Amino acid sequence: MAKKSKKITIVHTHPRRVKPSVKNPIGVTIVDEHLRRLPGTYLDELEIYKIANSYKIKNIPRPSKNKLNMEGENKCDDLIAIWTDYFNNLFSIKPPLDVDMIKALVGSESEFILNPKNPVAIGIAQITKETLKIIQDPNGEVKGFIFNKISQKDLKNPDIAIPVAVRWLAYKKERAESKLGRAATHEEIILEYKGLLKSKSDYKKNALKKYRGLYDKLKK
Repeated sequence: MAKKSKKITIVHTHPRRVKPSVKNPIGVTIVDEHLRRLPGTYLDELEIYKIANSYKIKNIPRPSKNKLNMEGENKCDDLIAIWTDYFNNLFSIKPPLDVDMIKALVGSESEFILNPKNPVAIGIAQITKETLKIIQDPNGEVKGFIFNKISQKDLKNPDIAIPVAVRWLAYKKERAESKLGRAATHEEIILEYKGLLKSKSDYKKNALKKYRGLYDKLKK
């Protein structure tokens, strides 16, 4: 009977600078290198810019330019169009995410202010610090497709914040439909994004009213 061959795993190593000590006077140690995730399973800052700058936007859905009476309301339209189309195709989302839903969401979260003052959420899409952790956790809720090396400061940049928000909204669509046991409406998806789907608070009513007002204007 032939012996089973042992599986050999090659672990790459690299030097890392550390604080010099008596045991390590030169201040260098050798550590194992973490395996990279496969291409197409994550985005980092470089890849985000690369995709956005080369994306063919001529024939993809674009957000409405109907007046919302908010300063800078159209400044992220290209980003919203690109990343909505990107994630709709990547995840084969059915029915696809609506660009006007995402524009109304951003307006309801920040009124298109790049960095509104909020102790728990950041940037134009108001991504919470907890959400930022989740979307970068390779073993977490959204491990199938995460972001890599995105800081809280990066979320103040709409070039980063919009793709993060659209990816998170795609996940929240799945979560809403799992909770409801059916296809979710655009309003239910938004409420799940805001963490209010099952809430019965007045805050939920006010948040939905603000979003709905913007969405209705875009759809007129």
